Amino acid sequence: MATIDNTIDSTDAVSGAAWLARLDRWCERVGDAINPILVKETRQSLKSRQFVVTFSMILFAALAWTIAGSLSLMPQIYTTPSAPRMMIGYYAVLALPMMMVVPLAAYRSLESEIDDGTLELLSITALSPWQIVMGKLASASLQMVLYFVTLFPCLAYAYSLRGVDLPTTLLIVASLAVAGSLLTVVGLFFAPLARGRSGRVATMLVLIFILVLAEYGISSMVVGMILYGNPLSASALLFTVLATLALSGSLGHLLLTATAAQLTPETENRSTSLRLSLLVLTTICVATIAAAMLVLGSDGISVYVAGLLVIAGLWTFCGALMVGERSTITPRIRRELPSSFLGRLFLTWLTPGPTTGLVFAIIGIAILTSIQYLSLDWVLRTANVGGSMRRQLRHLLGVPAILYPAYLVSFLVAVRVVMFAVRLRNNSRVEVGLAALIVVAVMTALVPYSLQLHYNDYQPLSYDPTWQVTNWAFTMATAVERRLPPGVLGQIVGAAICLALLSFFAAWRTTRPRRIATPQRVQEELSGR
Repeated sequence: MATIDNTIDSTDAVSGAAWLARLDRWCERVGDAINPILVKETRQSLKSRQFVVTFSMILFAALAWTIAGSLSLMPQIYTTPSAPRMMIGYYAVLALPMMMVVPLAAYRSLESEIDDGTLELLSITALSPWQIVMGKLASASLQMVLYFVTLFPCLAYAYSLRGVDLPTTLLIVASLAVAGSLLTVVGLFFAPLARGRSGRVATMLVLIFILVLAEYGISSMVVGMILYGNPLSASALLFTVLATLALSGSLGHLLLTATAAQLTPETENRSTSLRLSLLVLTTICVATIAAAMLVLGSDGISVYVAGLLVIAGLWTFCGALMVGERSTITPRIRRELPSSFLGRLFLTWLTPGPTTGLVFAIIGIAILTSIQYLSLDWVLRTANVGGSMRRQLRHLLGVPAILYPAYLVSFLVAVRVVMFAVRLRNNSRVEVGLAALIVVAVMTALVPYSLQLHYNDYQPLSYDPTWQVTNWAFTMATAVERRLPPGVLGQIVGAAICLALLSFFAAWRTTRPRRIATPQRVQEELSGR
């Protein structure tokens, strides 16, 4: 019996040692992946004047508020709950560097690497763009951790004064951490967007506006939660926390992937990772909407509508960028293309190129439209909404929600043709695709409306499908008002289906075998790494 126990103990010891060895190897790989750029960025940031000034001001502000706030609450601080006022002061001290200083510092850090040419030197090393971006993010996260550690005793002191419960305090800290991290990712995303000086000024102004708006909104929520308590139930609070973490993580991953793609040379594949990240974010958005309807009931209607608007805007923006991609595929990209029949059939649409991007966008829009059409009937049957709300949802999310993707597919096909003509003489950036989509949408709405208005002697117009069938704004407004003539919906959807089929037929060449063998020299270099 003792022999059996000793054998079991030795087996457990061996398995534990093997587990620790695997953990050690994993930590070593992660450290090797982020350590070089993290050490460089940490040394630079901790020695910078920005960090020294910010850290000193935080210490001084925390000390000043501790003294001034405590004295202002005397002598009631001994007998009555006094935590809310102190907590609001400490939150204000911590929120400014977390949601303003650190994102702007991350933006300036990556932008200075591009301006000074340091990024070009880093690109010829073994560091990948992902490692560079993650190093910048890790350095910013380390600064935020230092700010948290500095003010943690102050938050504990405020909590000890009674008046704010522990879950609310934890929510305040978590909201600051999530918001600061996501805004830092946004700052990194904006850094490589512009190339000229005027463009950099514009991107910085846009970033400052986003940071100010985010800080105002989050601060209003936190102050209200401190003063009036948490209004959510246990199930709603759990859903809110999980949904916020999932959406923030997936959105941050998409923005980081886009940032790394901007730093990646044009000879490499920059599209596949972006499209996969877009699919992950879309899936999480759909799952969040479904969970909101199951958990929140009728209160989830607002989440349902907001989620549909977010998904529509996301695929409109990303679809225009995908259609605006370059059609040139370098030999390095061709080595990574799928070679099997099923791989070419299902994975070709993740590879770079405007044709594959158009088909990918059309398929994604069609699937999402089908899900929305089926979910609307389920929402109206299961959600506890009144008759007037039910009719409003059916009118707002019924026909207009079918017209919008139909128009979007048609416009994306038109943008593909426009970008093909533009690239005959210019090697434009992908952002031109978004500009082309805006121009197409404006012209298809403005031209027919102007012509009919002139033909009608500038009198008030009624919807005429002969003139306004391409006018998406007038058509959707008429559909919301339930005055859309019969047959117009079928014509618009039919035209979108025909254009989509033409795009599929035009893309048949992309499913043919295009992969090339990797040269022996390249294989030796890759194996040497």
